[in-house]
Amino acid sequence: MTNKQRLGELLIQQKLVTQDTIDQALRTQVGGNRRLGHILVRMKVITDDQLVETLASQLDLPICDIASRFSPEVCGTVPRYLCRQYGVLPLALKDNNILELAMANPADEEAKSDLENYTGKVIEPYLTRYSDIDREIPKRIPLGLKDFFSPRSNTRLTRIGVAVCLVLVVLLGSFTYRYIHNVTYGTISVTVDSTIYKNHDLMLGFDNNGKINFLGRGAFAKGYYSVSFNDQVVLSAFLKSRQVDLSDKQKSWIDWVLAKEQMRSPVKSLSAN
Repeated sequence: MTNKQRLGELLIQQKLVTQDTIDQALRTQVGGNRRLGHILVRMKVITDDQLVETLASQLDLPICDIASRFSPEVCGTVPRYLCRQYGVLPLALKDNNILELAMANPADEEAKSDLENYTGKVIEPYLTRYSDIDREIPKRIPLGLKDFFSPRSNTRLTRIGVAVCLVLVVLLGSFTYRYIHNVTYGTISVTVDSTIYKNHDLMLGFDNNGKINFLGRGAFAKGYYSVSFNDQVVLSAFLKSRQVDLSDKQKSWIDWVLAKEQMRSPVKSLSAN
């Protein structure tokens, strides 16, 4: 007979639950690490006090006060994730390799066997409420690396890690796109009266009256430009005369700006001459 059935029988004998309730709790337990008593308390079919009083009566054990028995020397004997998984808290070490262990269900032979194998010690159980154990675990058991790499934690950490990675990918993609866009096309400032393009030490400004301002420095020029034009045709002729002053990147960028402006405010097509 398993421990789960024994605990269920105890509660049924005390008329605290029905067999249907136990069966329902056991079905919810399948595939998880939650203990039966913890599930029943969470289902609110019994209280924490009813559970501990039933176990105290049937097992002839007093209810342990964690604060009065806890010794800091046992902090590292059972990691936090196992404490939560089995509803336990290490209390103190005794002679002959005995570990005093607060347990929400001291009749849980599976938990005792697993923890004896894990710690290499003989488990001496002390009955304690689930709520007391849950409250004391973060106070008395430090969070260690094993908690982060436990199967239970891995699920949460994997989800968090995937979410963080997705956010980072989106942010990195956005940053990379903006960076590449700025390197290739520079910045664009739009006001009520004009649109100004800046990149590669050059600036092209287009106002709503069709006037174009060209400022900056050609990559191979000796001085700076500060010229105004009435339309793109005149600007195109000026740029053709200054081709030797401009780098290939500057030329490509100017062509992109002019094409963009033509799409935004169509004007007479530029002459190829």
